[in-house]
Amino acid sequence: MTPADAAELLTLCAAFDRRTVGEADARAWAAALNSVPLDDDARAAVARHYAETDRWITPAHVLQQRAKIRRDRLDRANVLYEGRPGETGAESIASRRALERAVADGRIAPQSAAQAVGLAPRTAPPELTGGPAPEVEAALEGIGRRIPDEAAVLLHDYRPVRAQREALAASRLPDPLAVACTWCQAAPGKPCRMGKNNARVRQDPHPSRLDDARARHNTRQEQSA
Repeated sequence: MTPADAAELLTLCAAFDRRTVGEADARAWAAALNSVPLDDDARAAVARHYAETDRWITPAHVLQQRAKIRRDRLDRANVLYEGRPGETGAESIASRRALERAVADGRIAPQSAAQAVGLAPRTAPPELTGGPAPEVEAALEGIGRRIPDEAAVLLHDYRPVRAQREALAASRLPDPLAVACTWCQAAPGKPCRMGKNNARVRQDPHPSRLDDARARHNTRQEQSA
């Protein structure tokens, strides 16, 4: 979170507790929340805090409430990653992390325990072939794979956005960057932007873009069924 992001979040806090917000406050909060993006969960954390208590909110409260919001989604989702035939340990870890992040972000609806273990229909059936299904391969090609798979895995830590997109495609999950954003006009493959004249890159896609990606994903699955 940048000082500008922190100032925006503090302005939301001020709507509840009437605090004054200055540059020093914004810089201090940005330092304390440096690993947290200014996303809908951070904003919801403020509202959730003041829905539960009248205590003056601090960065620690934001971290705690945001973590609870995301943990609640994971707890309701009954996440079960079955893996893909032939995938390496690094690929499995990347796919599992991408799946959990997508669930925590709210991009994937919760599933029942019966769905998780295969006793009820699921939106994304497990991969049964020895390689990626045609629609998975098409999604990966759409991202743009110009290097061997082995090299791509080694570069995951240095290309987190691409790694996440590849993991989402491999797991047959909606990819927000596969569609344009109708909110900030970001083109497919480009991150969402925010602020005056869309000057700053947004860490997470706009909610409307997530909804559009989910709708596109569901439509394609229905067409291939």
